[in-house]
Amino acid sequence: MTHRGVLHRQNLAAIFRNIVSDGDQSPFLLVLMLCILIAAPVREMRAEDLARGRRSTPTDFEAFQGSQAAQSPPGSLQSTNDQAIPLPQIAERAEELDGQLLEISKHLDFNREKLPTQNTIRQQADEIRQRAAVPDSIIADMPAILELRDEIQYWTNLNRQYATYRRVLTSEATYLENRARFLESKQAEWQATWDQVHKLSGIGPVVERVRMELEGIRSLQLQLQRELNLMVTMQNEVSQSDRRISEALAKLNEARGRLRSRLFERDALPLWKTRELRNLKEPTAPIQQTVDREAKGIGEFVRANVLFMIAILLFYGVALVAAFNVRSYVTARSDLELPMEVVKVFARPFSVALLIALLGAIGRLDRVSSGVASILILLWLVQTLRLLPLLIGSGARSVLYALAPFLLLEIARVMMPLSALVKRELFALNMVAAFISLLFVTFPSRLRSFLTQSRTSRLFVFSGRLSMFLLAASFASNVFGFLHLSQVLGMSGLVGFLGATALYSGARVLTLVLIVFERSNWVRSLLDSRAESLERWGGLILLCGAALVWLQGMLQLFVLYDPLVQSVSRILQYPLGYGNIHFTLAGVLGIFLTIAVGYALASVFTLALRQFLISTIPLHRGMPYAISKVTYYLLMVAVVMIALTGAGLDLNKFTVLTGALGVGLGFGLQNIVNNFVSGLILLFERPIHIGDTVDVGGLVGTVQRIGARASTVVTFQGAEVIVPNSSLISNQVINWTLSSPWRRVDVAVGVAFGTDPELVLKLLVDTAMSHPGVLRARPPAAFFLGFGDSSLKFELRFWSARQETWFQLQSEVTVAVAKALREAGIEVPFPQRDLHLRSVEVSVGQSLYGGVSQAGSPARSAGSDSLSATPRTQVVSSAGKQA
Repeated sequence: MTHRGVLHRQNLAAIFRNIVSDGDQSPFLLVLMLCILIAAPVREMRAEDLARGRRSTPTDFEAFQGSQAAQSPPGSLQSTNDQAIPLPQIAERAEELDGQLLEISKHLDFNREKLPTQNTIRQQADEIRQRAAVPDSIIADMPAILELRDEIQYWTNLNRQYATYRRVLTSEATYLENRARFLESKQAEWQATWDQVHKLSGIGPVVERVRMELEGIRSLQLQLQRELNLMVTMQNEVSQSDRRISEALAKLNEARGRLRSRLFERDALPLWKTRELRNLKEPTAPIQQTVDREAKGIGEFVRANVLFMIAILLFYGVALVAAFNVRSYVTARSDLELPMEVVKVFARPFSVALLIALLGAIGRLDRVSSGVASILILLWLVQTLRLLPLLIGSGARSVLYALAPFLLLEIARVMMPLSALVKRELFALNMVAAFISLLFVTFPSRLRSFLTQSRTSRLFVFSGRLSMFLLAASFASNVFGFLHLSQVLGMSGLVGFLGATALYSGARVLTLVLIVFERSNWVRSLLDSRAESLERWGGLILLCGAALVWLQGMLQLFVLYDPLVQSVSRILQYPLGYGNIHFTLAGVLGIFLTIAVGYALASVFTLALRQFLISTIPLHRGMPYAISKVTYYLLMVAVVMIALTGAGLDLNKFTVLTGALGVGLGFGLQNIVNNFVSGLILLFERPIHIGDTVDVGGLVGTVQRIGARASTVVTFQGAEVIVPNSSLISNQVINWTLSSPWRRVDVAVGVAFGTDPELVLKLLVDTAMSHPGVLRARPPAAFFLGFGDSSLKFELRFWSARQETWFQLQSEVTVAVAKALREAGIEVPFPQRDLHLRSVEVSVGQSLYGGVSQAGSPARSAGSDSLSATPRTQVVSSAGKQA
């Protein structure tokens, strides 16, 4: 009541009138009210407002919002001098008001185009009233699964559309009401200004400006009132239509629940007893009406998903260009050792691009009508017929041709406006025809060559024969009156088999794309040893994803998806535990899933960090690997913390467990901790890098990986040896390539006595210099080491630029030295030895002496392996006589 506003004064005046008119009240109340009014605080005026001669006021809309709750009805507004605008502010406030009125007018004009018109809502309401009888007739005639699904989808789409209508209309009505109240406050303000200035003389333009603002406010108020009345009327009509939609959906969902619960119950008369129920004059809807309805549904889907359709077309164009490029790349690169399926599949780039584009439409299949679904199914069948035979063999084409027409006939049967009995008989005939067709093409004699091709082809034929069994069981169930079971079995045989083949072809084509991508040189150099894992796991993940999509589609088709999801959800959310510790299976699975996804993301991030970012920064050798590895460890710790926190685990409750774990680390896990800390030391200190050639206790090999607990050393024989990190820190390790990959190679050479040493030294150096693998930065050198027992000893020393090729280089240079010595006529002598025999029989001595004499001089017999070809040897008997 102490607020100096006109609305509060009106309320205060009303209180005074009530007190005065009520004779039973004490005069004390009147005195109290007068004291409050007199003691009411007066607002202080700001200095700048005093200088300008105006009062401090909040902004227009803030004043309106602040007083909105205390406003009286529009009719009770009074124009008082308290709301009048001071003369110096009229021009400025008028410009501000014009902008606000213009903004409201633009909003109204824009919303007329955005909001649905009243005629549209009335037409849809008439259609809903006419279509409301269809669910009753469908439920009474024991609907087919596809027919019931199509009707539920129609009413579900309407429910989504009218939910949007309700939200938009409610928002617009709220906006209009707020704007109307805002204009009422503005009208009171400008009306008070008019009452103050229209009697003044000499300010005619100002008076005219005030009058124009009042007229603009009144005109926009009338327009707002009309729009508000229209919104309220449309809200009422939408509410009525929405009630009919909810009723229809409730009936259809109830019918779907009955179908699910009566799967193994006889729900119709046997087929041979239905003739007495036949009524050829049963009224049915015209075919043209059904065609128009489906065409309208297709048009509504296209209009409601314009951006989605444009995105699919653009995606198809991009995929087509990519398929042509991959075909050219595969044709040109015969060295990639790609599977034959890659060349065959990418020879049809239009089908590959169509398949990839259709993958983006899988998520919309549960929201489309039968007309749109039939178009998408037809496109899927086209690409499957063209690509699947290339993947598993040409025999698959006959099986697909045998079933595809009957699936299209089944979709047409569901969409045709026929009586329930006629539809049932057509369904039985369709199942029999599909069974005979499939039986004809799956004879062993026809598929003998196809069955021997691969395990996938045998699985395909087995699935076809299983589908044939389901078709036969569907026909038998229909004959004996199990109509719903018959529909489930029949659609499993048709939709299940063809859907599985389509999704399998899609997964295999994407796997081939992944194989081409993975075997490119760029990806091989980027992923290194992980490329094969990407190919193996990528194909497995794609096949598992295709299987899950197929399972979800089948469960949704047979109205089992929702109850199954609810059951699984209840199981996952069921609390388990003991005492104060409780958990759920969903929380546990969430932890493992978060860790798995986090592991994949951490691996990809560290790989990208090492290959793309850190590689562009000049760092010491081994530093990029160390940075990426430490980053990986930190990310994994963060992933584990996020997983535990996301599962609702309070880490403060594990203080005791953490202490026990620390004790365990100190005793039982000390070796693991030692190795882990040693691994960190290796990463930070970098005495060993990836690719270094090391000698650890006689084990020579190349370091392939430095892990958290152990490192992997690959020997030159190809063995992978796991070496604990602590051994690389605490033991003596020879690193041949720590600071340089160069390796010195030594070749020992011995020549016969009497050879010129300077000639030998020059020959050795020239031979090493002539080899292209010898490092020129450090020229080779030869040394005369002295006189040996049987030769002059020399040594050739040269350097190899690469550690991994030094042994081969040593062999090649040694061969070249032997050839140069032979061409120069320099002899490489045999060792000279004296053999003393302590005792020997006379006959043996005579035979030895005779053999040596017949063999001639030792120099002439140096090339033989017989006794006479041994090096010069003196044989002395025990008596000292030379033999």
